[in-house]
Amino acid sequence: MYVSDVMTRNVITIKEDQTRENAARLLTQHRISGLPVVNDDGQVVGVVTEYDVIAKDGKSVSDIMTRGIISVTPDTDLDAASYILVNERIRRLPVLDQGKLVGILSRSDVVRIVAQRWLCPVCGEVAHGERPPQQCPRCGSAAIASTTEPEPPGS
Repeated sequence: MYVSDVMTRNVITIKEDQTRENAARLLTQHRISGLPVVNDDGQVVGVVTEYDVIAKDGKSVSDIMTRGIISVTPDTDLDAASYILVNERIRRLPVLDQGKLVGILSRSDVVRIVAQRWLCPVCGEVAHGERPPQQCPRCGSAAIASTTEPEPPGS
């Protein structure tokens, strides 16, 4: 599975010359914890988070944003992106395609995939993902069913 399979495509951004208050308003209004910061050319130059708004001094987004961002591409393997989120202790990854922002991958996007289970009624194989697999990875059956029931202990 790839980042493009689960990323959020409609990304809310903010320009670097906007005020800290504008960033706080966007974060609150959209119930998100971070925003990619773009320059006048639309290139991602940083990220501003709730932490930045409350912990850093400055009037503009460019004064408080985090500049050294880590990004991924749409064809990055989801496991690799999850590894980055965990090991870099970050909550979101801008998704860039040839330098252009095309999405954002957050921890909640990854959690949503883990929560969705697909069950093969033939062999009992369980697969995770937003979309059902074309066929069971174990037995090849095309009869895949969705389930939201919790996995039994020890699964």
